[in-house]
Amino acid sequence: MRFRELSECYSKLESTQKKLEMVDILANTLSKASNEEIGKIALLTLGKIYPDFVGIELMLAEKMAIKALAVATGKNEKSVAQIVEEVGDLGKTTQTLLEKKSQSTLLSFTTQKDDTEYEIIDVWTKLDSIAQTKGEGSSDKKIRILSGLISKVSPLEARFITRMVVGQLRLGVAVQLLLEALSKAKTGTREKKNILERAYNLTSDISFISEKLYKEGIQSVEEIKVQIMNPIKVMLAQRVSSADEILEKFEGKVSLEYKYDGLRVQIHKKADKVKLFSRRPEDITEQFPDVIEFIKESAEQEDFIIEGEIVAFDLKNEKILPFQYVSQRKRKHDIEQKISEIPVRVYLFDALFAENRVFLDEDYLQRREILFKVIKETENIRFSHQIIAENTDEIDDFFHQALENSCEGVMGKSVGQNSVYQAGARGWNWVKYKADYVDKLSDSFDLVILGAEYGKGKRAGKYGTFLLGCFDVEESIYQTFTRVATGFSDDDLAYYFKLLKPLAREKPKEVLSDIDCSVWFDPRIVIEVTGAEITRSQMHTCSRGYFENENDGLALRFPRFTGKLVDDRPPEQATSNEEIRTIYLKQ
Repeated sequence: MRFRELSECYSKLESTQKKLEMVDILANTLSKASNEEIGKIALLTLGKIYPDFVGIELMLAEKMAIKALAVATGKNEKSVAQIVEEVGDLGKTTQTLLEKKSQSTLLSFTTQKDDTEYEIIDVWTKLDSIAQTKGEGSSDKKIRILSGLISKVSPLEARFITRMVVGQLRLGVAVQLLLEALSKAKTGTREKKNILERAYNLTSDISFISEKLYKEGIQSVEEIKVQIMNPIKVMLAQRVSSADEILEKFEGKVSLEYKYDGLRVQIHKKADKVKLFSRRPEDITEQFPDVIEFIKESAEQEDFIIEGEIVAFDLKNEKILPFQYVSQRKRKHDIEQKISEIPVRVYLFDALFAENRVFLDEDYLQRREILFKVIKETENIRFSHQIIAENTDEIDDFFHQALENSCEGVMGKSVGQNSVYQAGARGWNWVKYKADYVDKLSDSFDLVILGAEYGKGKRAGKYGTFLLGCFDVEESIYQTFTRVATGFSDDDLAYYFKLLKPLAREKPKEVLSDIDCSVWFDPRIVIEVTGAEITRSQMHTCSRGYFENENDGLALRFPRFTGKLVDDRPPEQATSNEEIRTIYLKQ
C-alpha cells in the first residue's frame, strides 16, 4: 500500500467525529493492507513505530522538525517557526509550505508516478531510522532524514509524517476504535473486536495482534496466550467512598491491602533475565537495576510474571516516602547516584504467570498463594500488607493503619469464586478506597485522648495513633469514638509524647472501650478533631445502646487533628455522646 492512501484515510478521519463513520473509513483502508504491512499500519495509526514496551519512540522535538521543514522548503527557520505558532499545527504548516513550493516549480506532487511514491514500509523504515539514530551528531542526522523524507512525499503525506514525529497525529483514533476497524476489515463485522481486545490485553502488542489476524485468522487470535516479556495490561480498580460500599460490593467479605504511594510494576522473569514494566506499559528496567537484583536474589522459580508496587523508602526511619521521590528514579541518567539517594522497596500483591501456567482466571486468594511460592520475602522484597475483613470496623481500622504507614488508603479485592484478574479492565473485582479530607461535616469535635499506639518508621519512639473518646454525661464515663493518626506534624508528635507520657497508666475504669491500646492515659487531654462523617460502628462504644441494634455505636470517619489543643475546658466538658448522636441524626 502507498503511504499516500493511508494519508488520504487519515485526512478523512480528521473530517468526522462520528465513531461508526471513523471505523468504516479506517476499516476500508485496512482491508487493502498486506499481511506484511498491517502491523506497521496499526502502529503508525496510533502514532507509534513500536509497541510501548519496546521503548523506541519517535518523539522528535518540534524545534528539530521545524529545522527539517525549513531545509525541505528552503525557508528561514525563524519564519517557519512563526508560521507554526500562528497556525498552531506543524502538520498543516508543512502541507501549506510544501504546496506553495510545488506550485512554484515544474514538478507537481499531484502528477507523480506510482513507482516514485513511498510505500507504507518505506515510510516506516525512515521513521525507524530517525527513532534509532543516537550519539554524537544524531540531531543533525535526524533532521537530514526527516527533511529528505518530507521533500520526496506529497504535501498531504508530509502533513501526517511531521505530526507523527512530534507525537501529534491528532486523528482521534484510540486502540479500541482501531481494534473495531481491524475486526471489520478482516472479518466483515465489528463483533469480533472483543477477541482482538482480549489478545491485546494479554500482549500489549497491536502489531503482533494485527499480523496474527491477517496471516492466520480470528481463531488464531483467540488462541493467543500470555508471553513472558510481553506486559499484560494491568487490572484497574473502581472507586468507592465508604466501608459500607466495599462490603456491599463484595457481599460482606473482602481482601484489604495497603494502597501504596508508589510506582506500580509488572515484573517478568525468564531464567536469568528480568524486566520491569510500568502500568502504561513501558519498559523501566534500566531505571531500577537495584530492583532487578532484589528480584533475582528473592526468586524461588525460573519463570514468572508478578505485580507489585515500587516505593521510595527511608531506610533510617523505616518509612515509605511519597510518590514524588520514587518518580525521580525513572530518570535515564545518573541512575547509580539516585539509587544511593533514593533507596526503594517492592511490595508484591499478585501472581499472573508461574509454573508454566497462566493464573489470570484463577481466584485472587489462589493467585496470592502462588505469589508466596514464586518469591520469598527479604529486606527489600515484601508482600503487601493484607487482611480479610468482614465488617466496617475492620475496614476502618486497617484503613487508618495504612494512613499511619504513609499509604494513600486501601485496596479492596474480591475473594469470591469469580475474583479473576481482568486484564486491561476497570471492573468491580478491585476497588480503591482513599482518604478524602474534604469535610462533609461542618462540625469539629473536642475529644479526649484515651490511649495510643507507638508509631513506626519516622514516628518510632513516639505515639503514632491516638484513641479518642467522648463523654457520657449520664454515666460519667468516656466512650470511644475514633482513632486518629493524621494531621500531626513532627513537632506535634514530639509535644504530645512529652505531654502524655506522665499520664500513662493501666486502662482507666471510667473508659468504656472494646479496643485495646499499647498505652492508656488518664483522660485529661482534649484535642480538636474534624472528620468526613459519622457512621454506625460495632467497634466503638459512643452511644451504644441507643439504636435498634444494641451492639451499634457511632464512629467518626476520616478523622484529622486540626492542630488545636483544647486546654480551656476539662475533659468532662468534651463533646458528649448526646451531641454526637444529634449530629448523626441530622446528617
